[in-house]
Amino acid sequence: MTKQNARPGQMAEHLMHMQGARVFIVGDVILDQYISGKVSRISPEAPVPVLLEASQKSVLGGAANVAANVASFGATAILAGRIGADSDGELLTRLCQAQGIHTGPMVKCSDQPTTRKLRVLAGYQQIVRIDAESTERLNAVAEDAILDSFDSFLNSTERNGNHHANDKSLVISDYGKGVCTPRLLSSLIAKAVAGGIPVITDPKSSDLSRYRGTTFIKPNLSEGREILLRIKPNAWHENLEEEIASLLKVVEAECGARHVVLSLSENGVVASTAGTANLLRYKSEVLQVADVSGAGDTMIAFLAMAAACNLPLDRNVQLANIAAGTVCGKLGTATLSSAEFMEAFQEREGATHPEKVITHEEASRIAAQYRSAGRSVVFTNGCFDLLHAGHVTLLQHARDQGDILMLGLNADSSIKRLKGPDRPVQNEQDRASIMSGLGCVNYIVLFEEDTPIKLIEAIKPDVIVKGGDYHPDEVVGADVVKSHGGRVAIVPLLEGRSTTRIIERSHGKPR
Repeated sequence: MTKQNARPGQMAEHLMHMQGARVFIVGDVILDQYISGKVSRISPEAPVPVLLEASQKSVLGGAANVAANVASFGATAILAGRIGADSDGELLTRLCQAQGIHTGPMVKCSDQPTTRKLRVLAGYQQIVRIDAESTERLNAVAEDAILDSFDSFLNSTERNGNHHANDKSLVISDYGKGVCTPRLLSSLIAKAVAGGIPVITDPKSSDLSRYRGTTFIKPNLSEGREILLRIKPNAWHENLEEEIASLLKVVEAECGARHVVLSLSENGVVASTAGTANLLRYKSEVLQVADVSGAGDTMIAFLAMAAACNLPLDRNVQLANIAAGTVCGKLGTATLSSAEFMEAFQEREGATHPEKVITHEEASRIAAQYRSAGRSVVFTNGCFDLLHAGHVTLLQHARDQGDILMLGLNADSSIKRLKGPDRPVQNEQDRASIMSGLGCVNYIVLFEEDTPIKLIEAIKPDVIVKGGDYHPDEVVGADVVKSHGGRVAIVPLLEGRSTTRIIERSHGKPR
């Protein structure tokens, strides 16, 4: 099995495209509740730990967590599921609405409780889980209500931000609680296929025929083994690789999926495409495990947003794998903002050119996303023609001033006007590629003007950094950054380091 590289392209462009996606999520919604505290003794009443409660919280789980991941990333999430006529249902609805999830297609059943999972944790260790649920199948009236909502979704042409929201997908999030009935699934999939939108399925049932026609199906390894055992009870495999290959073929054949994405826990993820022998394989992206709850929901959400935008399979699986690995480092069911995902991508992929080089529009939106996530954006600029130690020192100091560093890089035309017809020594593509190899630089934006004032006005950085040869009042954009509460930072320069001196020495001119 081989890992293929994603098609070359701008990561920021792909992420912005995904934020324009509209995802209709159907499945079992769950209220996840957590009680956290410390255990210091055993109860005298029974051999069980005594938890001293420190906090409680309620978050969205199941299909609702898929919707939360879509919404927190900035795309549009429309959620269809079942809640009870109870306080848990009211709380779940409020949580959805607080996160910007559209809950119009939700159905309320007076004779069934809202599904709830209560986890009790001592530190990071889960010591008990208490479930409340009913798995009775959705009735025909509720099925028809969801189908009517999906018809409205298919026919809608709303906008999401600056995007025409015609990039749509359907998610089936089946947790086996009764919402994903055979009739509902077959009708939804048929409508989606007829409408030309991809279907992404997270299966619970080992009877995959109920998901026939899905575009993507994402079982995990244990679910896949259950399916394989049912279809081929006497199958024997010499090693894990043989088992995976057999499993992928069986899943594909059983549901007719275009793509099978198999999550393998610590062994990463593997994806196949019907009618081809090529497999995509990505290693696990989990850096530190706090809680694996909801990682599959995150993967489904990212598969759905990328599929809605028709991103290539390798990019789709790459993004979903990184996202799922990142949320494993968070306690409880969790989501990712676009800013958090971009940080995770750069950390894991060591992103270099062209992933760090972005447009003015992308820079503006990315900076806004970082600020909304509570992170500070630092900006500096320059020609950086013939990179030297003074440049690196400046950039490292700049990066220390905040959470993310955006570099404004003079384009070739700008440098010629500023420094003469013989400059730059290196063209803008080479300079951008070299600068993107520096770990302290997160994003690079080329600008054609003599000064970066238009770029600064678009980014609205929290900090502008310049070298020690500047006075704060002389820095271009100082008034812009100060007008919204930012600041100018002047950092020391290394004496005697400059591109001009390097060029003079190379021509044998006196220093």
